[in-house]
Amino acid sequence: MAEQPKQWGITNIINANQPTPEELKLNDELLEYLKRERNFETAEGILNHFQKVSEEFIRRAGKAKGLAQSVIDNSGGKIFTFGSYALGVYGPGSDIDTLICAPKHVNAGDFFRLFPPTLREMSADGDIEELNPVPDAFVPIIKLEFRKVSIDLIFVSMPTMSSIPKDLKLSDKNILRGLDDSGMRSVNGTRVTEELLGSVPQVKTFRYATRALKLWANRRGVYGAVYGFPGGVAWAIMVARICQLYPFACGATIVSKFFHLLMNWCWPTPVLLKHIEEGTMGLKVWNPQIYHGDRAHLMPIITPAFPSMCSTHTITHSTKKTLMQEFKRADQIVKSILAGQKTWEDLFAKHTFFTKDHKYYLSVIAASRTKESHSTWSGWVTSRVRLLAKGIDESDAGVECARPFVKSFERTHRCKTEDDIERVVQGNMTFQVKDKEATVPNEDGDSSDGDHIIYTTTFYIGITLHEGGGRQLDISYPVSEFKRTIMAHASYDENIHSIRIVHTRNFDLPDDVFDPGEVRPTKPKKLKAQTTKTQKTAATTAKRSFAETGLDVGKPYVKDYSSSPRC
Repeated sequence: MAEQPKQWGITNIINANQPTPEELKLNDELLEYLKRERNFETAEGILNHFQKVSEEFIRRAGKAKGLAQSVIDNSGGKIFTFGSYALGVYGPGSDIDTLICAPKHVNAGDFFRLFPPTLREMSADGDIEELNPVPDAFVPIIKLEFRKVSIDLIFVSMPTMSSIPKDLKLSDKNILRGLDDSGMRSVNGTRVTEELLGSVPQVKTFRYATRALKLWANRRGVYGAVYGFPGGVAWAIMVARICQLYPFACGATIVSKFFHLLMNWCWPTPVLLKHIEEGTMGLKVWNPQIYHGDRAHLMPIITPAFPSMCSTHTITHSTKKTLMQEFKRADQIVKSILAGQKTWEDLFAKHTFFTKDHKYYLSVIAASRTKESHSTWSGWVTSRVRLLAKGIDESDAGVECARPFVKSFERTHRCKTEDDIERVVQGNMTFQVKDKEATVPNEDGDSSDGDHIIYTTTFYIGITLHEGGGRQLDISYPVSEFKRTIMAHASYDENIHSIRIVHTRNFDLPDDVFDPGEVRPTKPKKLKAQTTKTQKTAATTAKRSFAETGLDVGKPYVKDYSSSPRC
């Protein structure tokens, strides 16, 4: 009797065949494309620096608490990487996800208070381009740009350890004892990375396929948990599951199977790399039969390390619908690639979010009068903007899809009057300047020549209405709830900050959301030909929908949804 192939994951494999010459040729072409796109890069040296800074920060925290010198000297500290960098799929534009493990006498407050000044002191001028603490995020984080590299820095205090040795391993479950939910989420990133790499038949194939799928997701605008799409870990878990089902396939085959299988997946059946380990140690494990919140997950992709968590809890009905559309598009293109009718370049074509996908947008504009305060303010809005789209999704507003764009737009403006400022916070671009053209402002945000320097971060949510339209479009409740949440932040100052939500038509979008060569939408011309009664009614209904919710269809940046204190 023939020997049964090894089972990877929780089900039998689909195909155990070795790659054919044709598949290997396609794989070579895919790798060549990824190399041309500079998808293989490293960031050496930076992590060693952060290890030294972490040790010094922990020593300073101990000294500030008046601990004995022997305790301070033996405190230690260690950094771990997780996500793309640790998985070996780091590339241009990727963040380096980094965890600092500290002993029990150093807490999160110490981290946010002492780590930034320690890093600045130990780094050369120009190393730090941006530093944005977000202590109120689901996982408290410091986001920074260091030597042209994006770093997401999180922290955990180990409640059972008075010192952190350099050979510390996080794979042992006992390391989790005493951690709260936030600490658990922080530590789990590194543990998931180790489990994930051990769950795939061929690590090299997994890495090639994951690089390709991450590039595709970024190009198509469907990457980023903070905006309601799968993040890096979730994409990696999905790729790993396909690798388990096709254990001997090459990277190109994994990519080709990925879209078809995920498009036809029976959601909300979870994507699992292994059976979920039952809860022990009093820790919450993902279980939709017990927890109502877990039952609400639309596309559950479950982390393999104990305690299992859902890596896609931010996905909404609209982002799920967008993903299904993108999977279908990609599956059709891949079939054409296999037939020799298209190339890999067609698969990775840029999204059309601003050029074709929507007629209507919400511009969510976070504004500040000082650059220093804007870093924290815009970071807070970034962590919550998906809640506005989710609120619209769950309302009876007549909206079929509310899709956040996965990047924000940073702008600087020079204003002379309060009226100018009011126009800016509603989206007007007349006073925009290049950041380097803004003279250094004083503490009140005024430049040396008396002008006001205003900093804005704008997020865009594409809105698609139900076909046929409706007699009402009222999103006032989700908008007001979103603004209430945003302005409840401890750092909010009505004299410095503002948040506005403004309706924007596609032909009124700012120039900087388009790349060179892209054709921007144009305002449709009114037809002089006679229209039928049905057509007139449909057109009137569409206009009425926006008018009745306080939106102005034809005049950009004039009317927002609700009043707000001055910026």
